[in-house]
Amino acid sequence: MTSSIKFYPLITAGQAAVRAVEEQGSPDTLAGLDKALCNLPLHAMDEQADRVLYTALEAVSRAQRAEEWDLLHDVLLAVSRLLHEGQSGSEEPAPAVSAMVRLLGACQNRSTGTKTPVTRAWDRAFSAGVEVLSLVMGACRGDDVGPKLFDRRMNDFLAAVHRAIPYEALLQARRALVEAAQAYGLFAVGMRQPMPPQGRWEWARRIGAAQFRFEVVPPFVTHPYGSVAVQRRSIDGTTGPVRYFPLGPDEARRRAVTDAQYRI
Repeated sequence: MTSSIKFYPLITAGQAAVRAVEEQGSPDTLAGLDKALCNLPLHAMDEQADRVLYTALEAVSRAQRAEEWDLLHDVLLAVSRLLHEGQSGSEEPAPAVSAMVRLLGACQNRSTGTKTPVTRAWDRAFSAGVEVLSLVMGACRGDDVGPKLFDRRMNDFLAAVHRAIPYEALLQARRALVEAAQAYGLFAVGMRQPMPPQGRWEWARRIGAAQFRFEVVPPFVTHPYGSVAVQRRSIDGTTGPVRYFPLGPDEARRRAVTDAQYRI
């Protein structure tokens, strides 16, 4: 009987590919995630894991083909040209404004409907883009928009779009890696997954046969420096007590919590 240990590097490779997309969503990093998922052996999977993996591969493929990548490219070119060459009075509307409006329209369309972690990601991108559009329109009028402010707002917007496009793919890929690990007989340690926006919990992780749910509590609610609330939920649905872990003045620990929130 083949030892399940040999599957462990494939799971960690998949997790590394997920982190690469989290850090910089792009068609290239998504291609790396697709490859990592395709490397998971199907012969050792059960029906559930196979089904979840197929769903994840479809989501990754959709993210790779998303039209928003081209719209994002158009924005970068048009805004760069505006900043370096200025706006020609003969052009109406300005190419930079038109490119921004098209991308914002796509973000708004994706953010409509039931509020889920995915639609919220698109809503964040749309909100950041509205601020950038105002600055772009000011630049077209010849206003001094302030290069530092413009760069900061633009970088926030670009980062939000780069995160929103592969958001669904990341959700499904993380789930597929947990199901695969379990099917291979490994002790499943899942990556962070965002929780529905209507509830208390911000993210969850699958560890073994239980789900651990997390919430960042602001300072002075339970502790002067804030804390992290954690609750264990068993596979049968029973829940344990909520435990609070103070953050304290340790900057490294606080950065780890901020990173966790950023990734989900």
